[in-house]
Order: sequence, then structure tokens, then C-alpha cells
Amino acid sequence: MNSADLSELIDRWAPEVELALRENTSMCMAVFSDEKVLLFANRAMTNLFKGEPCQSFINPVFDKLLSLPNDKPLIFEGMMTIGDYISVNTSILAQVFRKANQLLVLGGVDSKQLLDQNASMHALNREIGDLQRQLIREKHALEQTLARLNEANTELKELDATKNKFFSIIAHDLKNPFNALLGLTDLMMNEFNNFNQDEVRNMAAAMHETSLQTYTLLENLLEWSRLQTGKLNPVIEHIMPDLIVNEVIDQTSAAAKLKNINLNGKLAGTDAVLADRSMLNTVLRNLVTNAIKFTANNGTITITTILKPAFLEFAVTDTGIGIEPEHLSNLFGLDCGLSKRGTANEKGTGLGLILCREFVELQHGNIWVESELGKGSSFIFTLPLAFPS
Repeated sequence: MNSADLSELIDRWAPEVELALRENTSMCMAVFSDEKVLLFANRAMTNLFKGEPCQSFINPVFDKLLSLPNDKPLIFEGMMTIGDYISVNTSILAQVFRKANQLLVLGGVDSKQLLDQNASMHALNREIGDLQRQLIREKHALEQTLARLNEANTELKELDATKNKFFSIIAHDLKNPFNALLGLTDLMMNEFNNFNQDEVRNMAAAMHETSLQTYTLLENLLEWSRLQTGKLNPVIEHIMPDLIVNEVIDQTSAAAKLKNINLNGKLAGTDAVLADRSMLNTVLRNLVTNAIKFTANNGTITITTILKPAFLEFAVTDTGIGIEPEHLSNLFGLDCGLSKRGTANEKGTGLGLILCREFVELQHGNIWVESELGKGSSFIFTLPLAFPS
């Protein structure tokens, strides 16, 4: 097609061509006078202008275009940046023609430039995706590290509480019984001839009671210490609960008789449990000893078992003084803070209940307490059955 044919086509389609050029958003077109007055700009070019049109030419500036030689109509061809100096601007591949004291600016996006930009965008998106995945991995690793730090912090707090409890027992509860023994033995050594037989018998009974309490405390303390150092592990076997209950009743009956307490057992069958024999004995013995301590003379303590589908429920129930509601939820914790003397002024450390909780949990059971102030308490724990129903 020669230029004459093209001119004829343009003349024929002039309205349509004019509308297309005016509304086009991909091909930029503008006409300026030599006096820098905008005579025409289509929509694409108008979108690029920021403020005064001739001032929107960043590179080259409009004055530079005016100074170029115009011996030929085409005075400029290349990349042109349009916008302002404070924004992210657009560059187009442009041609500038000068004729009859007017400048015609035509331009658009070069296809190679568009492909390069798309390739850069895809590469940038991949880098952003990789960075996001790396950040997610680092966040997950950080969360795991924080979780481990929180666990370590919790363990440190527990160890600190354990240490404080340990030294509290050593400093007070273990020292006081020995002070009592030293005082009694000193009195007997220096004043023996001044005491009658009943007074000697009473002092001997006091010494025996103090020694028994101290021995129980030492026994619990040693077992608890072995637990904390990881040297005490349960040996799980099939245990007949009635044998352990009767054993504990025999071990604690003397202390119960001193207060005329009725100590008995009511067992539901002879189903075996999975337990450590020594730990089960220690748990029941501590609970019964504790019940004796807080039950008045002529009271009752009952050891019962209740058969459940998967476990056996043990309960040590007394008619004692009961426990205040505010202490029930934390009774088995190191920081319980409950310290009361028994009905016969007996002393305790709370270590027995802590030991009970840890022993029960080591045997895959649970322990809790139900109590009403002034009406007694029930310390209940469960152990898995050897042959669940």
C-alpha cells in the first residue's frame, strides 16, 4: 500500500480514527505549539501528565525538544519520561515531530520493554514468594524456640519452687523435731531421778511420737528427692488393692488408736490394678496419716474402692475438720501455702500431698480432693485396671 492509498483510507475513516486516537489508553498522542501551549492530548497522554503539561516532560525536558534541530520533521526518537520529580514516573518509547510551529508527540510501550518488565515482575514475584516462605519458616522456628524457652522457664520456676520447699523443710520441719528430742533427752539425763514412772512413760511416748513423725518426714523427703533427680521410676505390675489397703491399715493403726479413731476399709471386689507396689503404699499411707492428723478423737477414717470401667477409684474419707474452699484447687501444689496443725497439735509440711500427686501421676492416674469445712474430707485417686471391663 502506497502513501496515497493510506491517505485515502485515513480520509475515509477520519471520524473513527479521530475517536480511536482520542480515547486510546495505550498509544500516547499530544500536540503543542512552539509557545508550549497544549493544543491536543488524548486520554493516554493526559493520564501521564502531572500538573502543567509541558512541565511534565522529565527526560528530555520540553525546552530540550524545542532546541533540537528541525531540518527534518522527526526531531526526537527514544525513551521519554513523563510525570514529575516526586513520583514514580512512566517512560514511553516516543517520537516527536515538528512542523508548522507545532510539536507532535507520539508514543507508547515498546513490546520488548513490556516483555522485559513482565520478566522482571515475575522474577520479583518469585523472590517475594521465596522470601515469604523463608519468613514463614523463620517464624515457625522462632515460635518453636519461644515455646522451648517458655517450657524451660516453667521448669526453672518449678525447680526454684522445689528448691525453696526443700530448704524450708530442712530449715524448719526437720530441725524442730530434733530440737524436741534434744530437749526431752536433756531433761531425762539431768532430771531423771526427779520423775516418777508415769512422767517417764509420757516423755518416752512423746519421744516415740516425735521420732515417728521425723522418720515419716525423712522417708517422704528422700523419696521426693529421688523423684526430682529422676532416679525413682515406677515398676508397674498387677497389684491386688486389698493387700496394699490392709498393709496400710496395719502400718497406721497404732497412730489411729492414740486418738481412738476407727480406721477401716470397704473394698469393691478384688480387681487388680496396674501400679507400683511401693508407690501405691506410700500414697495410701500418706493420705491415711494426713486424715489421722486432721481428725479429732473418736472420729472415723474409711478407705474405699469403687470399680469403674477402665480404672479403680480409691478414696480416703475422714470425719475431720475439712479444708477451706480457697485451698482446694491448689492443695497438691508446692505453692499451696496451707499450713495447719492437726487436731492434736500435730505438725506437717504438705510434702506428703505433693508426693501423692506425683506418685499417682507416674502411675497414670489422677488425684483430687472433696471437702466441706467442719464435715471432713475425701482424698480420691484413680489407677488403671489391669483388666478393664
